[in-house]
Amino acid sequence: MVECQKCLDPTSLGLFLVAVVSLPLAILQLVGIDGVYGVPTEQFFILLGLMIIAVAYFAYKADANFGFVVFALVGAAVTMTGLGMGSYENITFALVFVLAIGWSIFAKTPKNLTLILVTTALIFLFVGLSGLVDGDYWHWLIGIAALFNFIFNIYLAYALATEKFPVF
Repeated sequence: MVECQKCLDPTSLGLFLVAVVSLPLAILQLVGIDGVYGVPTEQFFILLGLMIIAVAYFAYKADANFGFVVFALVGAAVTMTGLGMGSYENITFALVFVLAIGWSIFAKTPKNLTLILVTTALIFLFVGLSGLVDGDYWHWLIGIAALFNFIFNIYLAYALATEKFPVF
């Protein structure tokens, strides 16, 4: 057994997991199945949400304060989505992610991370508003935000994991 001398930052894993949540959501919102738009199964959200919460724990153990808070919030929001979170709860998470955007800017985190928070806030805002305001366009807004969330998450995950791409 080989022991690592360096504590690994779990951020890449968390970003990959968030990307795994975002892509099926984007596809099902933009393309749908047989013309019916939807979301992945409840179990999908619950499992991935709990895994993201586990990443938050490992971020805490790695002294990554910002990662701990953001992954805990994302994990809670994704898990609650699987458990049937309502419109006002989605909007509340969107507001909290907006506040996290402010923290991200003040903490001078990479701009890509701030963009991830923007798209995450938009997803929860659009999902929340779609339950309160009638309209056939919400699935497009949710899908576009989720697609950009996937792109930003997968890019930053690869950039951090491989150190081959610039972190902007």
